[in-house]
Amino acid sequence: MLKSRLMPALLGAGIVLGALTLLIVAAGKPVGESFQIIVQGATGYPRTELYGPVDAWDAVLHDMTLLLLTGLSVAVALQAGLFNIGAAGQLLVGALAAAWIGTLQGMPGGLHLLAALLGGAGAGALWAFLPVWLKVKRGAHEVISTIMFNYIALYLTHWLVTERLKDPAGDAPQTAVIAEAARLPLLREDFLQASWGLGIAVLTALGLWLVLYRTVWGYEARATGANRDAADAAGAPTARRMTEAMLLAGALAGLGGAIEVCGSQYRFFEGFPSEYGFDGIAVALLAGNHPALTILSGWLMSALRSGAYHLHAETGAPKEIAIVVQAALILYVAAVYLRKRRVEG
Repeated sequence: MLKSRLMPALLGAGIVLGALTLLIVAAGKPVGESFQIIVQGATGYPRTELYGPVDAWDAVLHDMTLLLLTGLSVAVALQAGLFNIGAAGQLLVGALAAAWIGTLQGMPGGLHLLAALLGGAGAGALWAFLPVWLKVKRGAHEVISTIMFNYIALYLTHWLVTERLKDPAGDAPQTAVIAEAARLPLLREDFLQASWGLGIAVLTALGLWLVLYRTVWGYEARATGANRDAADAAGAPTARRMTEAMLLAGALAGLGGAIEVCGSQYRFFEGFPSEYGFDGIAVALLAGNHPALTILSGWLMSALRSGAYHLHAETGAPKEIAIVVQAALILYVAAVYLRKRRVEG
């Protein structure tokens, strides 16, 4: 059993190292020095005068928070047999909702942050409702509808932040800064980005692990994803479970956007980072859609992103190296999954 689990992990690590090496060589950079720079970008070691552990962990833990929540969004939907490609749009509407609530006047100080986070999660869930309704009631493929809703979210939030919710004190297409009471505290005083939203994300992952694998709801949702016809025959309410799982997926992505607003950006602006929604697909697939393992895969992907960006800043190597390595990992995970299905079949 240990060997069967260890070998795929070792092969995956080998693919990461091999892909990185090939890309570094193709970029014309020294391999040894480049790997040292990547490790420095991911961990802060070896320390330099301009870059150390504080800078590295600030970036890694910030990215991990968003990747973990968007990864959970994709993983929960996949467990119920749905492929949620719409986490990017759900993140955007969640972020804008949190920014709007965060700027409201007269809210009780102790409830302002909670209202902003719940508002962001609710907006994400609402944005996921129509795609799953079309899937359950009309048979429309959720991949197509969620991709379309990503573009609707992109242009809708652009219109709102430039025409309706724009900060009247400036000319830039952005909302006003949220109130102090609506902000998440940073993990450390010397951090600039990483907030206690990471704690919320980790607790959410552990809670989903228990729900999916220790409750009747989780069993029925996973049964629906494994074989909907068999789950129907066994009496499971598959349409309801699919709807609930997709709404939960949207809420998780929306919560990620709300945490980014309340813990790092403190406002919504045109060009708000939504690429984390797509990167969450890699996080979920690498973790095998297991909520607890997304904590590890989220950290791995965020460390890889940070290291690759640091390599780009130091040497001029393409910053897309991290994206190519993620793609190689996804292909490997898909190959392992298909081989397992063939053996079991």
